[in-house]
Amino acid sequence: MHKIARIAYNSNEWQKPSGSARKLEAKNTYYSQYGFGHEEWLFRSEWLIDGWRYTFVQGVNKSRRKLIEEGKPFDLTLFTIQPDKKRRYVASIRDVECVEVQQAAEVVARFKKLGWYQSMLDEIEAVNGNFSGLGDGEYADSIVNVRFRQENVRRFGPKAYAKSGDPILELNRYQLFDIDKIEKGVEKSGQKVARKGSTEPPTTRSFIRRATSAVECTPEHALIQKRLMSELKLEYPEALVESERDFIDVSVTTKKELILFEIKSDLEPRTVIRQALGQILEYAYHPNRKHLLPLRLVIVGRRPLTSLDKTYLDHLTTTFSLPLTYRVVQV
Repeated sequence: MHKIARIAYNSNEWQKPSGSARKLEAKNTYYSQYGFGHEEWLFRSEWLIDGWRYTFVQGVNKSRRKLIEEGKPFDLTLFTIQPDKKRRYVASIRDVECVEVQQAAEVVARFKKLGWYQSMLDEIEAVNGNFSGLGDGEYADSIVNVRFRQENVRRFGPKAYAKSGDPILELNRYQLFDIDKIEKGVEKSGQKVARKGSTEPPTTRSFIRRATSAVECTPEHALIQKRLMSELKLEYPEALVESERDFIDVSVTTKKELILFEIKSDLEPRTVIRQALGQILEYAYHPNRKHLLPLRLVIVGRRPLTSLDKTYLDHLTTTFSLPLTYRVVQV
C-alpha cells in the first residue's frame, strides 16, 4: 500500500519551524492562524524512541481511523509546494504506521519528559508563532499520528521537481492519495514500483538517484558505487552491469546468473552486514520480485571482515544455505 501526500513548505528542511509557509496558506488555515504546522519537525532525526520517529503528517488525519482499523503499514511519498509554486518531492518513507490516540498520548508524555515538547514550544515562539495551537484538538488531537523507522526514510534531492505531466501537479489538498491510481509504473496487484537501471556510474559527490524523482545519497556511498561498477565492468566485460535497477545498488547479469550487490558505507563490517542483510534478502526473495536466473548475493563494505565477522557470515551462509558473500571496496 503506497500513498502520497502534500506537506506544508518548510525552509528548514522540516527540522524545526521556519514560518516560511505562513504567506502561502489560505487565511482560514491552521498555519496562517498560528504561524506554524505540526509537520515542521517531521525529520528531526535525533528525536527517536527505541529507533522510531514519532511525528505528524497532516494528510494522515482524515484517513487515520481507517488506517488504524486496517492495522497495516504503508509506504508514503511526500511532496511540497514551494513559494515559487514548484512542486518538489521531499521524501519517501517505507512502512509508516498510524499511531492510535492512546499510544500518541503516551508518546507526547515522553516528549515532555525528554524536553522535546518544550523545544517545540521554544521554536514556535522563535518564529513568532502562537504555540497555544500545538496539539489543539480543533485541528489535530495530537502532535503525533504516525511513526516510522529512521532508516526507512529516503530523502529526495533539493531539485527533485515534478515535471510536466506528473500527476502531483494536480494535487492540492492535504490528504492521502493512492499512488497506484495517480502514478505510472505501479502494479496494483503487488504495489511494486519499478525503476529502470543505469549502466553509467554515479558522480562522486552526494548524488541524485532516480526513483519517482531523485534521492539524496552520501558521498561515501556514491564513491563505493562508482568504484564497484568500474571493477565489475572489468571482471565481467560481457555482462550487463547496472546501478539502481529496481532500487538495487548494483546488479550484474550474466548468461548464467544474476548477482545483486548491496552497499553500506559504515566503517564497522558487522554494522554493514546488519544493515544490508534484510534489504538484499528482500530484493532476492520477495514474491514481488521475479528473477529468471540463479542468484548470488554480495554485501559490500569499506573495511575487511574481522575473524569474528567472517565466522558469523560463514554461519549464516551454512545454516540458511544462502548464496551470500562479502566484498570490500575501499574509498
